[in-house]
Amino acid sequence: MKRKIIRVGSSRGVLLPREVTRAMSWDFGSEIDLTVDKGRREVTLKTIKVSIPDDYDPDHLKQIEDTLTEHEDVLGDIDD
Repeated sequence: MKRKIIRVGSSRGVLLPREVTRAMSWDFGSEIDLTVDKGRREVTLKTIKVSIPDDYDPDHLKQIEDTLTEHEDVLGDIDD
């Protein structure tokens, strides 16, 4: 997929299509890892993997998710 480099203030940027960010589960504010291989002239973007502490209770995350789903009508698109 071809993309053009654009000016962003005094920097340069590349816009990623929505289908790419959705496929990678990236949203505004997502942190990604960018690596540059000068020899191969390649740039790689990767999702930063989050490690969960050993003593973390996965049921807690499920409870939060259930609560957000239950109150979706009030919370709406709170992540936007």
